[in-house]
Amino acid sequence: MVERETLQIADDQELLELMLADVDQAPKEYRPTNFWSGFTLKMSDDLRKSGLHDARRSNGTPLSIITSDLYPPPHRIDMFHGRQKVKRLVLNRYTSKIPFWDSAWESANNVLNILFPIVPPTYQRPEGLKAMSLEFIKMLAERAGAKPIEEFTQSMAGNPVPFITDGDKTYSWSMLAFYLRYVYCCNYIDFDSTETVVELGGGMGRQAEVIKKLHPKTCLILFDLVPQIYVAERYMTTVFPDSVVSYRETRDMDSIPDNREGKIFMFPTWKFPLLNGLKFDLFWNESSFQEMEPDVVANYLSIVNSQADAVFLEQLMGGSNLGRPGEKWTVIERTTLEHYKSGLPDFTLEDLSACWSPIGRRNGPYDHTDSFWKRIS
Repeated sequence: MVERETLQIADDQELLELMLADVDQAPKEYRPTNFWSGFTLKMSDDLRKSGLHDARRSNGTPLSIITSDLYPPPHRIDMFHGRQKVKRLVLNRYTSKIPFWDSAWESANNVLNILFPIVPPTYQRPEGLKAMSLEFIKMLAERAGAKPIEEFTQSMAGNPVPFITDGDKTYSWSMLAFYLRYVYCCNYIDFDSTETVVELGGGMGRQAEVIKKLHPKTCLILFDLVPQIYVAERYMTTVFPDSVVSYRETRDMDSIPDNREGKIFMFPTWKFPLLNGLKFDLFWNESSFQEMEPDVVANYLSIVNSQADAVFLEQLMGGSNLGRPGEKWTVIERTTLEHYKSGLPDFTLEDLSACWSPIGRRNGPYDHTDSFWKRIS
């Protein structure tokens, strides 16, 4: 039996502090937007205090936003972003002047989730659900011409909660969702001939893990905010120790090397302009653009539009929650499908459809939508 300690992601506090020291150099357009502003500091403090031990079992912590790998997936009572009338009573221009008001309500919200955990009915009979999910996923993969799920197993680094164990293969609920995004793209692109994938806002790197394990020669260029990119580097280094090009190297790069087959490059967001002049096969963004204001998204897409051959976006196409400056998990102005269309004028929208989860289409009013875009030839 493998000792639990071997399943952990090693901390590198020196690397974290190096990244945090460099953040001040980032231009405004590459810094955290209202959605993440302030919360990245909480995540940094969380990493300094608790590190990455059992990162994928964390819940309700700043770090868990990008690392949680639980089953059932966390469903939370959210007093901040529920009904607008309640929100206006709790958070308004008058209550904002009361010291510690926001933090008091956040603590109350956390207590409610501890006392009244939400487990939807679809998760209450897991054994039948597991068998059905696996067969359903295999069917979608075969239809799309994707590499079969049996050709990889996820890393257990960070100690995730398994959802399905199929022989010697293990998959968490989250990893199945990441595999399904890959399957979706296989309807429109041949990954065997895809040399370079650029991902912006990939969290701890689990989507990159799926692609790398199924297509080991593909180069992956990952961009994210600090400290998210720190978490991604530590995880990917644990899973692919011989493939990662560390921030310690990339921070001084003024171009992306030509010899990059199978490499995984770690970049902070302010290095995104390095893509100018580099043609790449696929740009990937899942749930990240929706957390930014339209002008910030337009800046990123101006580079993507000129350099990428194809684009995958999974977003809330109607935009995220509106809020006031400084209010977490909200945007000042929504980024919508129309903004993506205007930001990608050299592309045609090949498909726009409700995305798959391991148990079917996500068709709710607040669910995400998959889209695939190809360059107009």
